[in-house]
Amino acid sequence: MRNKDTASAEAEIVFEKKRERRRLLAGLPFERKIEIIVELQKAAAAIRKDPRHMVWPL
Repeated sequence: MRNKDTASAEAEIVFEKKRERRRLLAGLPFERKIEIIVELQKAAAAIRKDPRHMVWPL
């Protein structure tokens, strides 16, 4: 069983990696961000067929 200090240290590592990822994504060009959104829309559309949600045409 992990103690509180170990869990806290592990959580801090996870949060730091999350901050790093967000900084990386923030630095991407706008066009790449839109491409990522469309990729996510396609993945969601493949999982859940819902006519109210559309994939942006590029």
